[in-house]
Amino acid sequence: MTLPEGVETKTIRKKSGKAYTYYYWNPGRNTDREGERIKLPDAIKHPARFFAEVERRRNSTPTSYPAGSIGDLITRYRASDEFKRLSEGTQSNYGVHMRRFEAHDTWGMVAVRDLAPITVQTARDAMKETAVMANQMLSVGRTIWDWAIPLDLAKFNPFDKVKYFDIPDRGHVPWPSWVIDYVRTQAWPDLVRMMRLGVMTCQRGSDLIRMGPEHRDRNGLWCRPLKTRKRRRSFHIPLAAADALEIDRWAETPVTFTNSRWLKPIDRFREDLYLYSPKGAQYTADGLRARWGRWLADTPEGREICRRWKEWVAAQVKKYDWDIEPDDADHPTIHGLRGTGILARAEQGYEVDQIANDIGMSRQNVEHYMRFKDQMQVAAQGQKRLRLVSKED
Repeated sequence: MTLPEGVETKTIRKKSGKAYTYYYWNPGRNTDREGERIKLPDAIKHPARFFAEVERRRNSTPTSYPAGSIGDLITRYRASDEFKRLSEGTQSNYGVHMRRFEAHDTWGMVAVRDLAPITVQTARDAMKETAVMANQMLSVGRTIWDWAIPLDLAKFNPFDKVKYFDIPDRGHVPWPSWVIDYVRTQAWPDLVRMMRLGVMTCQRGSDLIRMGPEHRDRNGLWCRPLKTRKRRRSFHIPLAAADALEIDRWAETPVTFTNSRWLKPIDRFREDLYLYSPKGAQYTADGLRARWGRWLADTPEGREICRRWKEWVAAQVKKYDWDIEPDDADHPTIHGLRGTGILARAEQGYEVDQIANDIGMSRQNVEHYMRFKDQMQVAAQGQKRLRLVSKED
């Protein structure tokens, strides 16, 4: 369990061998402002009471800051249009670091002009065990101070000269052709649609679940990604003719769901969506991941693909020295479909800039997936075979 900021634990082991863990509110721990720690409800036995008390303690912390302080700067940035234009997810990520910056026991009461690069570097080094978070902290700080300088709220950016930690260039692994073909023939029908739509469009799962016939136009689909919708407009994703015909059939054809507990298969149809659950409900991003996870974990076919995937990934890592996300070592991920689609377009002769323009992705991110190109051309070849099958269906 990851503890909220400001919470510490103490574990006491009795002579009988039993261990008891106690939770305390102590946001100033290990600083010169450390106060008396306050006992909290047990987070395991009474989670609702625990989190309610943490939230109450957090909100009761004094929030007034003197003019020119870092706490005052963070308060101004949080109320700015610059911050409000960010997506909810990005605001949440920024909020983690902004709360650290404005805390009274860290930098909150420090004058903006007094924050030096060495102080920022010390804060970065204290987070070396979580290098990704440390780099994110630097990025957030750099963004806020860049915003502040033109407004005369800061004179210089103390984050500029502090380098990021070097971290492995990790990424989600694209699906090779044998996975594409296996899922197409063995997975539940809504997951087959998910796989096909992910490869066609190269979009995130949170966007696949919102796509429907209303987004179809000419030879493709319009998409405005949920994650970046506050700072960008819709773009048109061109599709191959076979792919366009495939999703047009979805707009007219129900999905037939089966279950051993049902007397007979059940047809579900929604005219507004391409992906929907056995109950005909729209998926959430978490719901779609859970559905995919259940097929992988609870069916013989899913467990078999996981077994084969682990063997294949282990061989690829050994041969090409890949750095990958932990989940990708265990099973194919929904996010990996983006890379599969990119490799498929590259195999058809599209250049990086054209792919980036067509799928609404930065050139840098497209190149990130293109590193798999010479090692995984089978992914693109599998997509070609899939299209031929789709034409004959």
